[in-house]
Amino acid sequence: MYKADRLYNEMMEVNEKVKSMELTDEASIAEYFRLYKELIYNHKWIGSVYDIYADDAVLRRENGDAYEGAHAIMQEALKFTAAFPDLKIHMRDYFAVKKGDEYKVWQYYTMEGTNRNQSIYGPATMRALKPEECITMSMATVRKINGTWRIVREFTMYSMECIKAACKPEQE
Repeated sequence: MYKADRLYNEMMEVNEKVKSMELTDEASIAEYFRLYKELIYNHKWIGSVYDIYADDAVLRRENGDAYEGAHAIMQEALKFTAAFPDLKIHMRDYFAVKKGDEYKVWQYYTMEGTNRNQSIYGPATMRALKPEECITMSMATVRKINGTWRIVREFTMYSMECIKAACKPEQE
């Protein structure tokens, strides 16, 4: 089997799990959003951003940046995955807590990949993210909108020093 076929089959397997899930409790909600993060970052199925974020969702980052709307969030994910085409996230812990008619979904994961393309810091450096140092923490508020669970608000903190170390050109 060709590598592309294997990767496609893996992606479709994750997609099938997502589509067949019954979202009934905290555990299923947490797993649903974990699988979507895997589709987006590990399989580069960037359009899945539109499946899990509300049209008017707001993503706030550790540096104070805010991305308003699913389209802006998708563009940010696309830039990041383009800079690291072999990016993989490794979910270390995740859970959801019901709060009224919403859920709070927490995720802790590490990232690995190599800066093979242009990033916000400049041209590719071919340096790798160090998964033991490249930690991400996220807390999202999810709400049912038109029958689908969507992220309406998210706070995500990347280990920016790790990302900068992989992307910034060497000082001369």
